[in-house]
Amino acid sequence: MGGRQVAIVTGAGQGIGKGIARTLAERGYDLVITSRTERDLDGTRQSVEEAGGAATIVVADLKDPGTASRLVESALTRFGRVDGLVNNAAVNIFAPFLDQTDSNLDEMIETNLTAPFFLCQAVANHWIEKGLPGAIVNISSAEDTIAYPEQVPYASSKGGLLSMTKVLALEWGPLGIRVNAVSPGSIDTEMTPEVYRRQASRLMPIGRLGKPEEIGSCVHFLLSDDAAFVTGTSLYADGGYMLQ
Repeated sequence: MGGRQVAIVTGAGQGIGKGIARTLAERGYDLVITSRTERDLDGTRQSVEEAGGAATIVVADLKDPGTASRLVESALTRFGRVDGLVNNAAVNIFAPFLDQTDSNLDEMIETNLTAPFFLCQAVANHWIEKGLPGAIVNISSAEDTIAYPEQVPYASSKGGLLSMTKVLALEWGPLGIRVNAVSPGSIDTEMTPEVYRRQASRLMPIGRLGKPEEIGSCVHFLLSDDAAFVTGTSLYADGGYMLQ
């Protein structure tokens, strides 16, 4: 199938998601981008268009049961195809474990793990029904492997996301569907705590925070045919932090 590829990118209104969207647009993708805030998505759409791509905005809460099918339908209606899914949207609430609340836990699990679960189902159902290949990239975190303080629900959700990535890769590999993850370390976005910025040069062998577009490059590789023999793994983009 020729033409530009099409990907769904969640949490695309800012930060890593916006960087992923622009990078994919630069490299031949049209996009369905989603977030809860239309104003942020307008900025991402402009960035995508400046990079040579087209973008359809879907303002939605990923916790709503109908959002997954709505995103797939939006891709098919606008572009006639969907080739990739990037589950990027996430929530992190910092607090000591004994101060974490039921609502904190629910928010992070529903956004970081449950929403990707149903989005993976929605795109895979389409691909399997049509006999098409596909690629999914779940944006996990270095915290799926190493521990940071005050982030138990977040780390738990990301550990679950990595496990889901592996099991889906095993189940869907024979069907031509690849499922991988990117596990970023500290990335320079508006959500990055100041303490991480101050410590970056000391903690990262590379000596700086990552850039959203660098995560976008990792995502593009895993979506592309260059990664045709890669599935069920995570690419750790952490500036070498995990080496310490």
